[in-house]
Amino acid sequence: MARLIGVVGPSGSGKTTGLRNLDPKQTVIVQPNSKSLPWKGAKNNFSLLKISEKTGNLVRTDELEKLPAIIKHIDEERPDIKYLIFDDFTHFFNSRTQSNDFRSKTAGGAAFKKYADLAADTFSALFKYELGLRSDLTMIHHFHVETGEDVNGAMRQLLKTPGKLLDREIDVPSYYTYLLFTVVLGVKEVDNNNERYKYLTNDDGVRPAKTPMGCFDKLLVPNDMYEVIKKIEEYESN
Repeated sequence: MARLIGVVGPSGSGKTTGLRNLDPKQTVIVQPNSKSLPWKGAKNNFSLLKISEKTGNLVRTDELEKLPAIIKHIDEERPDIKYLIFDDFTHFFNSRTQSNDFRSKTAGGAAFKKYADLAADTFSALFKYELGLRSDLTMIHHFHVETGEDVNGAMRQLLKTPGKLLDREIDVPSYYTYLLFTVVLGVKEVDNNNERYKYLTNDDGVRPAKTPMGCFDKLLVPNDMYEVIKKIEEYESN
């Protein structure tokens, strides 16, 4: 079974930058847009993935339904890959919901079915194949954040999805043992600007982050996914 890690936060809060220390030879990043990876040297270490040649480590597609085939390829034909990242999953949702075909279905059964299909494709891309994937593969899903009410009516920062139907069909956060939120500290809180960017490891009353008890000693840790995975591996090996 593959390991799943979710990361939630607004644009510019360090989600993608947190990947900077993962070994590019062991990493594939799937992007729904063509933005540059935001760290020095990334351009030289990432090239477009070629399935037939089993080379490359960067995929650019905004089609949600293509993701299961990418997962299958990495799992079965790329044993060199240990980290598979989907950056940023919210854009996959947006690409579907803003398409002409989706927007044109506004009445009756078609209007309901388009969200049911979105839920099915989302589940396939995020969770359906997790149990059957090799255990040395870590999949990391990035999401944007939105402000909304939790089940108790309190205002919180929540993982952003396209709507209530998807939330009912798939309670996305419930599938993660490790769900981190990004936090950017104020400029007066730290001396070094690079130290402002953190991962929140557990619920702080505003953001419902979660990790197992005893996995992390601190509520806030540096946004370094390599170090986070090392800490998780240490915890799981005990």
